[in-house]
Amino acid sequence: MQAPVPRPEQLVRRGLLELLHNALECRVSVLSAPTGYGKTTLLAHWRQVEEAEVAFAWVSLDEQDNDPARLWRHIVEALRRAVPEDQEFGADVLVGLGAVGQKLVGTTLSMLINVLAELPHRIVLLLDDYQFVTEWETHESVAFFVEHLPENLHLIISSRSDPPLPLGRLRARGELAEIRTEELAFTEEEAECLLNEKMGLNIEPDDVGVLLEHTEGWPAGIYLAALSLQRTEDKHAFIESFRGSNRYIVGLLGDEVLAQLPDDVRRFLLETSVLRAMTGPLCDAVTGGEGSARILRELASSNLFVVSLDEQGEWFRYHILFSELLLYELRSDRPDLVPTLRRRASAWLEEAGYVEEAIRQAIAATDYELVGQLIARHWFGYVLGGRIATAQGWLESLPEEMIAHDGALCLVEAWISALYGEREESERFLALAEGGYYEGPLPDGTASVESGVALIRGVFGYGGVRAMAEAIQSAAELESERISPRTVLADLGLGLSLYYRGHASRARKPLEEGLRLTSINQPVLRIVVLSALSLVAGDEGHLEEAESLAREARTAVERFKLQEVPQSTVVNIALGCALAKRSKLAEAQVELKNGILLRQRLADLNPWPTIIGLLTLSEVELARGDRGGARKALAEARAILEEYPDAGIYPELLERQEEKLRVRKPREAQPGAELTERELDVLRLLVGELSTRQMAESLYIAPNTIRTQIKSIYRKFGVSSRKQAVDEAHATGLI
Repeated sequence: MQAPVPRPEQLVRRGLLELLHNALECRVSVLSAPTGYGKTTLLAHWRQVEEAEVAFAWVSLDEQDNDPARLWRHIVEALRRAVPEDQEFGADVLVGLGAVGQKLVGTTLSMLINVLAELPHRIVLLLDDYQFVTEWETHESVAFFVEHLPENLHLIISSRSDPPLPLGRLRARGELAEIRTEELAFTEEEAECLLNEKMGLNIEPDDVGVLLEHTEGWPAGIYLAALSLQRTEDKHAFIESFRGSNRYIVGLLGDEVLAQLPDDVRRFLLETSVLRAMTGPLCDAVTGGEGSARILRELASSNLFVVSLDEQGEWFRYHILFSELLLYELRSDRPDLVPTLRRRASAWLEEAGYVEEAIRQAIAATDYELVGQLIARHWFGYVLGGRIATAQGWLESLPEEMIAHDGALCLVEAWISALYGEREESERFLALAEGGYYEGPLPDGTASVESGVALIRGVFGYGGVRAMAEAIQSAAELESERISPRTVLADLGLGLSLYYRGHASRARKPLEEGLRLTSINQPVLRIVVLSALSLVAGDEGHLEEAESLAREARTAVERFKLQEVPQSTVVNIALGCALAKRSKLAEAQVELKNGILLRQRLADLNPWPTIIGLLTLSEVELARGDRGGARKALAEARAILEEYPDAGIYPELLERQEEKLRVRKPREAQPGAELTERELDVLRLLVGELSTRQMAESLYIAPNTIRTQIKSIYRKFGVSSRKQAVDEAHATGLI
């Protein structure tokens, strides 16, 4: 994450530094050239020159940054270090990135862009080694960011190839600065400076020109040739025979550089070549030796092949070509040793908390058993932190038959499938888990496979309300310890299963306990629990509390930009139900329709909030005089209930609503004509305690109009008071 630290022996390319300085007038700069053209070194020097005037946020990318959530988490962390005066910078963005299902484009990134725009100074965001990003979803998020850059931010992208971003539009608008292979290639003056001033080789001008021609100005090639020239007596002959082939240069590294090293240093280099980033203790663990930190510092000070990754000089990496050579030599000499070294690295990395790199090493070692163990131990935090794609990528590295025969991994697949709304896949993996032979506690802390299966079925409730209740009760009994966030999930499942069976008051306690245990970094879980509590409060008659809880959930949705998260639809349902009970019919109708529409687009979400929303919407439509809309809502509810016969109290509630719709006219004995649709709207408001003005506001009409319609209702019913009108409406079945 930190920018590499330039060393005195590195060539300072002042002409390119001036180009970069002038590029600050544009919105975006792109450095595009093959490996070895000195992009990172150039940018590191430029940072040193400019950082007194401009804040720098440096992000070095690798293959793992194909996970968009990981990439943007690294970017936000780099930006936070670049603005130390603002301790809270990006905190909400990081929370949004951790939310399950959070949409990056248009939500979290918009929040980041707005926060950046408020900074009082300019900042440079530098993405180095962008060629490691290959997934289209990640490119799409960066493209969105590029199109909406705030005025005070300059973005630099360094890559071995052109990134698939909207460069054409930026170029056409004059907002793009480009430094490519032609500019990055060494000039004759730069090559002469490196060879003679920096390395003291005393190469003749004509030979410098020949070497420059043979390497086509490739800086890495010139430098690698210079290393061999240090040990060559006939420098002219060597330069004449030298060519700029990548493969040839790597060969020269092995023959002319690596072979000349002391045996202990060579052994160290070969055995640590399996690492992408190195620190002393990690290298000690991999090689089985001691003093690796000292060796790394000595190597870093002796040549450019070992690059410092931090200001403290604790972490290093090899130049990529040198690393490839070392690993090639190791595989040729000791192929049997490579998996062993990677397993050692994996063990140290896991212990140190570098879980992703530990799993990468295990995958590279093709030690699928170790990979499976690591996934089974660490998946839970990644998935609940919004890193579902990362966990899914790990699983995809394993043979499918291995997952099918491992109960712990089947449960991981079942969770991920359920979170993605893949109901059939989730059930398939649950069945595989149940049919396996996994015994004892699971690596992630779950008491057993049976407990894990029960928790999933008890939370998602696809098997029906009774089955949901039985599953969550079984999970509670099987778990010997209460471990958050599993505790919150169990409390949520218990509370919902009670509510769906008509036990609203009994549902309150587990839901309140779940809310108490829900942390700030679990906003998705929090909004679901708040929404469930709102439904409970409404059924208990605590109407103000119901609306307050639902609005608290809505505030969380807006604060953390969770509008695109499927679970946020329960907030619409809960708020719509609370508003309906408070006779705020127009607002209720909007909330319910929005929530139901979004849920219907995701057919595999659990059905219960949708049913609740449809039944309440039917009541609202009927109260507002739209009998057709009420019938449509009930028809949709019945279609869902036909698919889920074990549906708790909802079949009975559906029948009650359908019965209300069958009654249309007042009793024939009453004087006057049938009520109009608008009078039916007013009649239903008379049941509550709303004043004339409040009823008018609810229906968006004038108070005088309400008074006129109330008089008409009294006349048609043959009554003279509000209470008599309400009693008559009950008697006729209109309410």
